[in-house]
Amino acid sequence: MRNKALIALLLIVVLPVAALGWLGLRLLNSERQALEHRVQALVDAQLVAIDDLLSAYFASQRTALLADIQKLPSDTSALRAYSRTKPLVRQVFVMDGQGERVHPPRSAPLTEVEQRFLQRSADIWRNRDILYQSGLPRSDAASAAASGTASAQTAKADVPRSDGWYVWHWGTETDLIFWQRTAQRLIGIELEPARVKADLIGLLPTTGDAEDRLGQARIQLLDERGAVAYQWGAFPVTSAKPLAQRPLSHPLGSWKLAYYAPAVEGRDNSRTLGLASALAALALALGALAWYLHREQTRDARLAAQRVNFVNQVSHELKTPLTNIRMFAELLGDQLEHADDKPKRYLEIIVAESQRLSRLILNVLNFGRMQREALSLHRQPGTIDEAVATTLEAFRPALEGKSVAINFTGAAPASVSFDRDALEQILNNLLSNVEKYAAAGARVDIETAQSGELSIVRVRDYGGGIPKQERERIFQAFYRLSSKLSDGVTGTGIGLTIARELARLHGGDLRLLESESGALFELSLTTTKVAP
Repeated sequence: MRNKALIALLLIVVLPVAALGWLGLRLLNSERQALEHRVQALVDAQLVAIDDLLSAYFASQRTALLADIQKLPSDTSALRAYSRTKPLVRQVFVMDGQGERVHPPRSAPLTEVEQRFLQRSADIWRNRDILYQSGLPRSDAASAAASGTASAQTAKADVPRSDGWYVWHWGTETDLIFWQRTAQRLIGIELEPARVKADLIGLLPTTGDAEDRLGQARIQLLDERGAVAYQWGAFPVTSAKPLAQRPLSHPLGSWKLAYYAPAVEGRDNSRTLGLASALAALALALGALAWYLHREQTRDARLAAQRVNFVNQVSHELKTPLTNIRMFAELLGDQLEHADDKPKRYLEIIVAESQRLSRLILNVLNFGRMQREALSLHRQPGTIDEAVATTLEAFRPALEGKSVAINFTGAAPASVSFDRDALEQILNNLLSNVEKYAAAGARVDIETAQSGELSIVRVRDYGGGIPKQERERIFQAFYRLSSKLSDGVTGTGIGLTIARELARLHGGDLRLLESESGALFELSLTTTKVAP
């Protein structure tokens, strides 16, 4: 019992703390997920803003280059002069409406710069479809003229103007060509990679300027090989994985931005520490409460044990004089066999009351043993019917005094091994309840049965019965029905508790069965047959 109470008190501490811890961790997890979404949205917004900034650079360059292209003639000297005067321009090339190269010239000597350009773009010139697939289609004037649907001049005039960026890689460089096509020609301007890279870096913030905006973060601009072209921010990047990556828009689609920052888990350590502190404080408070309750319960249990011990001692002290009173009353009854009825009646009352008091003392003593888990059986050979008959004879005067007829049907005559005293005490408690609560039924039926090693005793009265909702509670210690049946009736409330415990020690049970009227108790005992 004490261990069960201790376990219950521990659960008072463990269960609330575990439940609150689970709820707290779930809340922290939800907040962490929400924070991750917010952080991801902010990071994506920053990367989009940087991408927009770089896209704006190429948009402005497109506008400037379109303006230059409108003024460019097709002769070689003018195109060479344009390339030399524009720091951003690395080389210019021109193709006619048939897709043939006009500049760099095919028949005139080439400069060293032009030769290097043709080396870089050799794949383009060997396979012109690359140009067309990239948005540099040839004019369809020749095919239109051959089909007779329109003149070559008309077909050229119908080709819409178009422009765009063409990207290819040469060595470690990302080469960019801006091109514009008309019906008469296609002009491409190759940009200087180093100058483009310098312009892009010039648009991006420095580490010092970015600290206020980024805080503990870093952004890297990665080229097509994944190498860092530029980076800013204070977060130390070693083996950390980026929180987000974003490819740049065309024409630098092979480049990307990488955002590094402390993980979200590291940001809510203070929340986790706060939750752990709160749970620790709660556990401490509940632990103190459990200790206080355990101390009080232990003290109450100790006091209850002292009371039980006291009652046991008193009961033992009462048992000897009560036995003497009963013995001498019976001896006196034998000597007054021929006396008047009144003295004999008085002696019968003294004997009956002493027997009832003996039963009460025996119940108290057995209850005390049961609390100490010292209740035991002493099996001896005997017959169930004989033990039942003996008990009925002892109760007959009391029951007949209340006009209760006894009907006994015995069907357990075999000699078996059982505890006769325990069986008599069980029957004493059952018949005592009949005497106190069911005398109005004016009848009690007792029947026995045997089957193998199982012996059955049924006791049925015809009183007011026991409500269905009370049929298990009546076996609880000190529980008594609060009804008109028990009002004014004395009793300890432990008789049925002791009776069921003794039955279960016998390997059986004591149950209250369904009955049309009154109460029907069934006692089952495991009894071993004894050889004759």
